[in-house]
Parts: sequence; structure tokens; C-alpha cells
Amino acid sequence: MGIDAFRIEIDVISVIVYLMIWYGNRERAVLEKSARAFQCLVETSILFSVMNSLGLLVPESNIPIIRLINSFKIIACICMGCCWFLSVFYSTSANTYTLRKWLIPIIGPSVIVSAIALVDALMHLTDGPTDMNPYLWALLNMLSILYIAAASGLCLKKASKCTNKLHRRCFYIIAIVMLIPLLTLILQAKFYELPITSTVFVLVTLFIHMYRTRQHITVDLTTRLNNTNKLSSYLESITQSQDPAKRLFLLKIEIDNFKARKKKHGKKACVVALQKLATFLREQSVQRGTFIARYGKATFAIVTECSEFAEIEAFANKLIAASASSTELLQGPWPITFSIHWSEYGTSETRTIDTFLDKAESNCIKPATPL
Repeated sequence: MGIDAFRIEIDVISVIVYLMIWYGNRERAVLEKSARAFQCLVETSILFSVMNSLGLLVPESNIPIIRLINSFKIIACICMGCCWFLSVFYSTSANTYTLRKWLIPIIGPSVIVSAIALVDALMHLTDGPTDMNPYLWALLNMLSILYIAAASGLCLKKASKCTNKLHRRCFYIIAIVMLIPLLTLILQAKFYELPITSTVFVLVTLFIHMYRTRQHITVDLTTRLNNTNKLSSYLESITQSQDPAKRLFLLKIEIDNFKARKKKHGKKACVVALQKLATFLREQSVQRGTFIARYGKATFAIVTECSEFAEIEAFANKLIAASASSTELLQGPWPITFSIHWSEYGTSETRTIDTFLDKAESNCIKPATPL
């Protein structure tokens, strides 16, 4: 009875966590198809946890009820796998209308195995023992593994083709995290009595929900500037609607010797330094209509459109000159200096957002100041 009580406790905690996720995701589910599929995943997960606990509470002598509960658990598991895949499909697909073409191959196996589970339960409603049909168990595991593996594969495919490394990192993380329930299903098939599947699934679902939520946060909490998520979205937008009469430039501004300063002065001093540089850049850029973001530990980006490179060079020289006399920077934890790098979008070497960001490494306007 101890292990049964432990399993029920796990299910109760899982349902509470799922309800919290469901509540936090409900607004986006109205607007986004991927969030709607994720919401269905949460709902079917709640159904599975409830059925799992009910199965433990029903007396073993009540064979028909146990068989029906087991069949609903199988159906819930299949729906969970299908919703995992649909959530990722909507997140990675540029055109969700392609789902119509793949609707039968995606949903068909789920419908078939669910029907088999229900028919098997009704045909053997009063037969003992109540153990799950081994062939049905094998089908369930194969289908669940297939859905999750396919979802992880979609993320990897999207990441390999993504021209924005900020977005690519997100898809790689989700793909790797989704391999965890895949490995758990394989392990559960070997050790059926271990209550590990529910625990791993709720933790992975919670992680993905929190990670997806973080992707919608666009403000860096330390500096109150735009963060990496906002920079990624802005670059996607500006590169697709660029003014043909102007050239798009990126200024990468990096605090000199930040890692060594952090070891010497500590974390709190570095936070103050970041905030002071953010204030300085905001004040210097207020009349240019530029986009400013923090996208690294000590790295800031200024994105702006100009008619020619001379404008960017003049702006960079202005920043350098202003920093030499800025009380904001001179009165920091240490005299804050920075290096300025630049790149231009749309040249022969910068035809993607990745190359646009990377090219700034080789174009330094001001060399790093030594310690």
C-alpha cells in the first residue's frame, strides 16, 4: 500500500503543477495554435494523472472499472504524444496549412490504437487478470516514442535551417529536453513498476512552459534595456522590411576586460557597471531613433539604419569621446571603458542574421583597452 500511496501523491502533485501551467498558458492558447496544442497536452496529462490515481483506489475485484480506467489511460497517453508533436509542429512550421496534408498520418495511428484499446477493454470487460494486453502495451510505447522522437527531430531540423542563431539555440534546447521523456519511456518499458514517467513528463512540461514563457519576456532585468529575445525579433523584422535607400548597421559594444573585473571587484560591482553603461548608451542614442539591447554578459547592441558608413563612424567616435568625459562611467566601480565593433547587413559576407552578428567580431573601431 506504501507504493500506491506514493504514486497517488505523485499524481496529486502532478495535477496541481499541470493546473498551474494550464492557467498560465490559457491567454496565449487563444491566439497561438502551438499554445493551443500545448494546452491540450496539459489537459490530457491531467486526465492521465487522474485516471492513474483512480485505478489505484478502485478495489482489484472491480475488474470492469479497472479495465475501462486502463483503456482511458492508454488513450490519454496517446493523446499526450500526439499533442507533443502538434505543439512542436505549429512552433516550427512556417505555414500551418500543411497540417491538412499530414493530418491523417499524424492523427491516424492515435485513433487506431485508441480504438483498439477501447475495444479490447469492452471485449474483456469481466475477464481477469486486469493486466494490460502486452501487445497493446508495446503499441502504446512504440507510438509514444515515435511522436516524441518526431517532435524532437522537427526541432533539430528547424534549428539546422534557422538563420538566426538566437532562435536556433531555442530549438536545440527544446529538442534536447524532449529526448528526456523519450529515454524515460524506453526505461519504463523495462521497469514497469517504477513511477518515473509521470514525474519526468510533468517536469519536462513545466520546463518547456517556463522556457516558452521566458521567450516572451523582452526586457533585460539588469539594465532595463531590450534583451536577446527582443533583439532576435527586431532583427527578423527589420531585415525583412529594410529601407532600400539606407544601409543597416550593427554596433557591438563590449565592456573591456569584464571577466577579469568581475573576479577582482565581484558580481555586484559588475551589475552596477552594466547599469551605468546602459544609462550612458541610452542617453547618447536618444536622438537617433536607434534600437539598443543587451545580448551578452557584457555585450550591448545598437542597430540603426544610415545612408553611409561615415554616419556610423561619426556616432562611434561620439560615443568614445563622450565616454572619456562621462561622470557616469568614470565614477563607476572602476573607470568603465568599452570596445566598439560594427557590421553591415546585406553585404556579400552578411546575408543572414547570423553572419550579420558574427561579422562585428572582425571590424573593431576601438581596440580593447588593456588592464
